[in-house]
Amino acid sequence: MKVEDKRHWARGEPDDGGGNGEGGTAEQEALNEELEAMRQRAQAAERKLQDVQGAFVAARADLEATRERLLRDVDRKVELRFGSLVADLLEAVDDLDRALEHGATIDAAAPFLQGVALARDGFLGALAKAGVTRIDPLNQPYDPNLAEAVGVLPVTDRERHDAVLQVVRSGYALGDRIIRPARVLVGRLVPEP
Repeated sequence: MKVEDKRHWARGEPDDGGGNGEGGTAEQEALNEELEAMRQRAQAAERKLQDVQGAFVAARADLEATRERLLRDVDRKVELRFGSLVADLLEAVDDLDRALEHGATIDAAAPFLQGVALARDGFLGALAKAGVTRIDPLNQPYDPNLAEAVGVLPVTDRERHDAVLQVVRSGYALGDRIIRPARVLVGRLVPEP
């Protein structure tokens, strides 16, 4: 059985419903214009969707960058505050070091000094767990990034020139950052008489 489509617009034939054929063409043109208008609206909507998607991706990337920057800022502020707190506490370690140094000259103070040494070592151990390390520049070449020279000692040996000969106050670092530079005396070469 064969089926034939009798609709004139489906076959592309003009309407023979009593007209001269121009009504079908006008109707076809109206349909084509409407189809073209819909196509243009669809393209405009597609462009707008792409713009919105691009703006969304850019906003998401900007939000992620802002979040990462804020986390870095918070970490840096916490590290700075912790460094400031540790720098204040280091004065107590200096006091313990001075007590050990001065008490070493008194024989009767030996048991007391053992307790002070244990307290100081415990305090330094707790600081070490938090990432604080003691800077020991003794007999090393003087480095102004690690130590602050508070004086010079005359030396006649060229190898001891610009070397740290005495540590007046210990320095400390937190990771890569110097919390407190060491105070040192540096050797200065003097000519032999």
